[in-house]
Amino acid sequence: MSKVSIFMTAGWIGLAGVGVAIAGAVAPDGDGIVVTGAIVAVLGCWAMLFTRKADEYTQALWTAAASLAFATLLILFVLLPFAEGVYEGFTMAHEGRDPDMDPGKAQPESSMGLTIMIAIFAFYVGLFWKRLRGT
Repeated sequence: MSKVSIFMTAGWIGLAGVGVAIAGAVAPDGDGIVVTGAIVAVLGCWAMLFTRKADEYTQALWTAAASLAFATLLILFVLLPFAEGVYEGFTMAHEGRDPDMDPGKAQPESSMGLTIMIAIFAFYVGLFWKRLRGT
């Protein structure tokens, strides 16, 4: 197999992994399915990493996908904690609680896993958007 065909096949396999992860997230008790899909998606990215310089087209696909994933990470690392804080502030105000008077309350789960999965999804969106446009 040539590096180009490995790159293209890894793209399809990774996209299938993202689809499986999304299906597992929607399904009840689908934690194992989510992890399996995420691993497949990351392995697809890993295979594409080592074959990205096969020719100019695969290099352009990789660049577009990586740029969109990076931009997504930058935006989400700022916006998700802000949105969580705003939501928690509104719910505390609605319930009549004072955040300073309730320090023993457990903090909400971190959105790090969600951020990473959205970035991987954005990577594949960027990859296939560039492939569909054909430029």
